[in-house]
Amino acid sequence: MVTKNQTKKECCSDALNLPKEMEAALQKYGGLDGIKKIVPHRESLASDGFIFNALSDPIRLQILHSLNLVDLCPCVLKEITGLSDSKLSYHLNVLENAKLIESGPQRKWRIYVITELGRFKLGSD
Repeated sequence: MVTKNQTKKECCSDALNLPKEMEAALQKYGGLDGIKKIVPHRESLASDGFIFNALSDPIRLQILHSLNLVDLCPCVLKEITGLSDSKLSYHLNVLENAKLIESGPQRKWRIYVITELGRFKLGSD
């Protein structure tokens, strides 16, 4: 019976016997060690992961696109998205925590605004 560790070791030993094209491509970056140095560590990618998670939901993208057009209050966003108050609040919170939108009081209203980061991630900066 082959264990996962044995399979992984066999795979890693194959890294020394790569196809010539792949070996040449790796050498452009200093080989496998060079690639390991260039690719960011997981810890440094955590904030990107947080942002991409916020962008991974169609409802949140719909909210961002709406706010990219005009600053809006939750009652208008509720009409656009068709969400209940609690679900809209959840999605707005995710977007705010990711720094893609921000909100502030304006008279008796709370107004949501897309941030520069939000515009950039939406591709409309």
